[in-house]
Amino acid sequence: MTENTPRPGRPRDPAKDLAVLVAARRLLGEVGYQQTTISAIARRADVNAPAIYRRWPTREALLEEAVHGPGRHVLPEPTADLRTDLATWTNIFLARAASPAARAGVPGLLADATSDGDRARLIALQDPVRKAFVERLDAAVDAGDIPGPVPATMLFELLAGATTVRGLIHGDDDADAFVDELASSLYVLARHSDEIPDARGGDAR
Repeated sequence: MTENTPRPGRPRDPAKDLAVLVAARRLLGEVGYQQTTISAIARRADVNAPAIYRRWPTREALLEEAVHGPGRHVLPEPTADLRTDLATWTNIFLARAASPAARAGVPGLLADATSDGDRARLIALQDPVRKAFVERLDAAVDAGDIPGPVPATMLFELLAGATTVRGLIHGDDDADAFVDELASSLYVLARHSDEIPDARGGDAR
């Protein structure tokens, strides 16, 4: 190694990253969006603020991952029953949206997402989840369970939007009934996707 060769940085500690995210989620639920500062998170997670900024460039980026990242809600494993899988997806999305961290953080994060970069970061956090959902519906088409082509991205947006509004406003009140109704609606739309008008104004059939 020469004098001008950059020295390798210290590898990240996944345990510290997790501690920071858990601290952020708990603080959001306890003290709200405005009071969940980097210094407060650092104290709760027992790390220093510079270590946090090495992992997340801004407070908003950290809180976005704390709220919208997978957390304890892992992506569901597909089964042979699409209707059951849609209910599982709906239940996970609603549980995340109804969490204290999401109910405190989502309104503030959306209000602070004023630039194209902010919005792109939020979309990027959803990309792996959207991809998995689309792949599940594509698999249902390949298996002959539903007709194709299916507007999987549109169905994902319906799932995300409906569960977000429901969770933020109502929490987990009547969650079982809501999950059953939304999953059933998504299933019907998927099975009759050939009847959904094309987004460009034509007919998808």
